[in-house]
Amino acid sequence: MLWQHLFWFFGHPEVYIIFLPAAGMMSMIVATVAKAELVGYRLIVLAMLATGFISFGVWAHHMFTTGMPPMTTGFFSAASMAVSVPAGIQVFSWIATLAIGKRSFNAPGLFVLGSIVIFVTGGLTGVMVAMVPFDWQAHDSYFIVAHLHYVLIGGMVFPLFAAFYYWIPMVSRRALSERLAKWVFALMFTGMNVAFLPMHLAGLQGMPRRVYTYLPGQGLELPNLVSTIGAFMLAGGILLFLVDLARNFRLAPGEGNAGNVYDGATLEWLPSELYSTRSIPVIRSREPLRDDPKLAGDVAAGRYFLPGSATGLRETLVTSPLLAEPQYLQIMPGPSAWPFAAAIFTAGFFLALTVQAYMFAWVSAVLAIVCVLCWLWDTDRKVEQDEADVGAGIMVPTYVTGPSSHGWWAMVILLIVMAMIFIMALFSLAFLWSNQPTFWAAPPPMSEVWTICLLYGAALLAAIMARPLLRRRGLLAAGLFLFSALSAGAALWLDWAGWSATGLAPQASGQGAVIYALQALEACALGIALLMAGYCAARAACGLLTLPRSNTVDLTMLFLAYSAAQGLVGALFGRAFGMP
Repeated sequence: MLWQHLFWFFGHPEVYIIFLPAAGMMSMIVATVAKAELVGYRLIVLAMLATGFISFGVWAHHMFTTGMPPMTTGFFSAASMAVSVPAGIQVFSWIATLAIGKRSFNAPGLFVLGSIVIFVTGGLTGVMVAMVPFDWQAHDSYFIVAHLHYVLIGGMVFPLFAAFYYWIPMVSRRALSERLAKWVFALMFTGMNVAFLPMHLAGLQGMPRRVYTYLPGQGLELPNLVSTIGAFMLAGGILLFLVDLARNFRLAPGEGNAGNVYDGATLEWLPSELYSTRSIPVIRSREPLRDDPKLAGDVAAGRYFLPGSATGLRETLVTSPLLAEPQYLQIMPGPSAWPFAAAIFTAGFFLALTVQAYMFAWVSAVLAIVCVLCWLWDTDRKVEQDEADVGAGIMVPTYVTGPSSHGWWAMVILLIVMAMIFIMALFSLAFLWSNQPTFWAAPPPMSEVWTICLLYGAALLAAIMARPLLRRRGLLAAGLFLFSALSAGAALWLDWAGWSATGLAPQASGQGAVIYALQALEACALGIALLMAGYCAARAACGLLTLPRSNTVDLTMLFLAYSAAQGLVGALFGRAFGMP
């Protein structure tokens, strides 16, 4: 039961991670298809936030038949129906936008309409299975298979095909065929409904999911035959799309693209060179190209911010999040093969894990890390100017540190996410202890705790002190980082050795599983911390770790300090809830 809860706590929000980007694409494409401003923009934004929030409170509707208490099933049933409210807000906003505009039944428009129809159908069956009595009848049947595919295909696949047709002209000299697109849509829309609509009936007739065969004489032959025909139709539509895609990209590579085929009004359709636009415009609406027909020409003529490089390097503006006021000039990495190599080896790592080629996976992981570090080596580069004119006489710094930099906020958000995972593990330990305290193994002697606390405390202090000591010498700061990581590592080793001496094993009890999971989280954090400390030491040895360009030090300090604090809390918490 605990495993099911943990699995679905991850597995159900993951479905919404797929849906939310598709909803964003739909909201952009619908406005272009309708040639009208998106209705209820703020409501759509709030609905997407609400969907992400509510999605973490509905996981147990996959477990209604496991014998949960009525109060629990009632809560998750209500939450499962409530999550349809923000989805409904978005669908009604899209329908209203199409209703008030001048609809275009081009390729993106067809897939937008098909997405709405299919997704609404899947949403209706979703509300049905959210009701506990009905779920008891339909659980693990083909009805659930049909519901899942209606939601995923309507909520993600069709929006993705609309996005393909809408944005491919940006990267290709020729747009995809509108004539073939109608055949693709007809085959996919018809095939999808022919394939999955009969599955509702098969499920209500008692056909279980994950079973590839069935006994004759149960009335399941016809719906399964129809579903098979529909699956081939759906595959035919996708194959026709791939043929069109192959035809489109058969052309020899060259500069230029098909351009704004569907008359989009957003900024990605500004004329651009290989990497960016000629200048960075001032924007006052969500559809600037429609509101200001001369904007594209003014941008291409360089009449806005950064019409030329202020430092001679590749650069862009960083602005405030609410008012978009220029804050500083961000120096971008130069041309390099390292990010491409890092992407290749990262993909190799994850793909190798799927086929259990562990040696190849670890080699790919090491090479990916090396490529990323080589790519980052050029960060914090020195420039001649401390300030630069970005246009209109506005002077901004070329480098900022601390909370003014986007890197600082990215690290803080990462640490918040890590803390949430850590707190969930602590809650699991407290939950198990409160239910089974008599089966709890005794913790290691308290005398060991003081040594562990001392080592973690020294690691925390060293991480914090590295930043002030950077004023004297970069190598001294990097040395403190290495000491911090090694001190925390020694504390973790003592913690692990103490629990191992008690005979506690991760495969023997829930207590052991969570205790060692906490230590695994800490080991992962310390491994990354040691890598960051080594990176700082290498940069310091090359004279690249100096003030005022200290973002590398600031971010390493934050991560090391958090890692030491997490280890300290985990060691104390494990022993506090380890008393039998």
